[in-house]
Amino acid sequence: MSSVKQVAKVGLVLGALGGGAGGAWAAPFELLYSGSFDTDEALTPASASAPRFFASPTPFTARALFDTSSPNLAPAFGGPFNGFRAYAPLSATITIGGTSYSIETALQDPLRGVTVAIFDQNSFTPGRYGIGMFVDPVGDGAGFVGDFGGASPAFTASSLVPTVFEQFFGVGHSPGPCASGMPPACPKVATPWILRDVSNLAYDLTFADYLADYQTVTAAGARLGPLNTAQLVAAPVSVPEPSSLVLMLFALLGLGWSQMRAAPVPSLNGAPLLARRAADGL
Repeated sequence: MSSVKQVAKVGLVLGALGGGAGGAWAAPFELLYSGSFDTDEALTPASASAPRFFASPTPFTARALFDTSSPNLAPAFGGPFNGFRAYAPLSATITIGGTSYSIETALQDPLRGVTVAIFDQNSFTPGRYGIGMFVDPVGDGAGFVGDFGGASPAFTASSLVPTVFEQFFGVGHSPGPCASGMPPACPKVATPWILRDVSNLAYDLTFADYLADYQTVTAAGARLGPLNTAQLVAAPVSVPEPSSLVLMLFALLGLGWSQMRAAPVPSLNGAPLLARRAADGL
C-alpha cells in the first residue's frame, strides 16, 4: 500500500500522455473564482524569515486558463472520484488587495503547482458542485474548494460547459497534506503556493485549515465567511504543441517513478474538501 499514491500518479501521467495528442480540439476554459483570505493566512516574500499574516479578511480573485486535454491529475480511484477533475492549468493568476501575482502551476512544478479542481453533482457530496484550486491532488496539497448547490447550466466532469456556480454554501481551505493520520482531523504540513509579482519576486501564500460557512454556521468547527463566486467561461487559449506536452508528461512520469518507494498511503483530504464538509455534517 505504501506505493499506491505514486503508482496512481504514474498512471495518471500515462493516461494524460495517451490523450495529449488531441489538444488541438480541446475545449478551452477560464476559471474565475472570487473569495477571501482570513487573518490566520499569510502572503510572505520568499526572502522573509517570518510569515506576514493578513491584517484583516482580504478578498482575492483567482483566474486559471486550462483546456480539457490538459493533464488530469485527479486520482483514478473510481466511485466519487469519477466526478472529479484536477486539470493542470496553462496559466494562473491571483489578485490580492489590488496586486496581481502569477501562480506556479502543476505544469511548472507537479508537487507545488496548482491545479483547477472541479467536482460535479455526482462526486463526493451528491447534488452539490465543488470548484477551486489546490496543489498535488494525489498528495492532498494546499488550496481551496467552494461548495455550491447548483450550476447553470448543469454539467458533468466528463463534459464541461461554460457555467455559473450558484447557491454558495461555504468553502474549505487547507494548508497542505496530512502529516499523519487521515482527514478531516489530522495535523497538516503547510505547503504554500508559489506566487510571483510583476518584478518576478517570489512570495509564499500560506493557507489556514478551516471551513467557512456562508450566512449560517452548519458544519462542526466552521467559521462564518463571506460570499464566494465562481464561473467557468469559454476562453480562446493557445494549446501547447503535442511535442511539448509529451516532453512535460515524461518529466512528470520520471518524478512520480523516482518517488514510488517513499510514497505514503493516499487520503481523501486535498480533493475532497467537499468530502470533509460532508463528514462534518453537511
